[in-house]
Amino acid sequence: MKYSMIKKIYVRQVVAVSFFLTLTLALGFVVFEPAIIRAVEDQFTITQTITAEIAFTTAAQNVTMNGSIAGITGGNAWGTTTSVVTTNNSTGFTMTIVASSSPAMQRVGGSGTISDYTPSTAGIPDFAFAVPSGSEFGYSVSASTTADLAQKFKDDGATCNTGSADTNGNQSCWYGLSTVATSTLVTTAETPSSGATSSYYFRTLVNAGFLAAGTYNATATLTAVIN
Repeated sequence: MKYSMIKKIYVRQVVAVSFFLTLTLALGFVVFEPAIIRAVEDQFTITQTITAEIAFTTAAQNVTMNGSIAGITGGNAWGTTTSVVTTNNSTGFTMTIVASSSPAMQRVGGSGTISDYTPSTAGIPDFAFAVPSGSEFGYSVSASTTADLAQKFKDDGATCNTGSADTNGNQSCWYGLSTVATSTLVTTAETPSSGATSSYYFRTLVNAGFLAAGTYNATATLTAVIN
């Protein structure tokens, strides 16, 4: 009799515990299941590559110097051209200029040349254009952003290839064209959408003496390469 009663009590306890556990699980599912569904994530990335490009948005135009020079009594003449380069390259670009002949200025249809400008210190432009004798043809560079100028075309107000200024614009840092490419602009970032502008100023100075009459041409090439 006692064993039967104990067994009934045990069964009731088991049933009660089972019911409690079932109820707890059911309530837990009701409470937590919506939260579990809302927490599901599937994160991913989308990658698009944009390539670097460079272009002359304004190409340098042919230059006609601003006047004739007498071949015996001498004189001087000026000319200028401008280019605009645009690039989206994050490290910028480098511009160079190179002549197709040496000397660059050659007489058309006959012998005769005008010497390339010779700076007083080899490899460094002169702050002022000076031709003590004979005849020479040289150039200078300026930029819409002075910081973009190659270092040799920057000055400290008296000497080129030093400092960070372009003191007199087209009146300073004169150099001679060469068949070896010379850097004129060196940028370090993409240009604005309007591009980077550079201007090239040319000067011919002929001292009294004798220079054969005729037309003299120089051919120069600008090259812009992304860094």
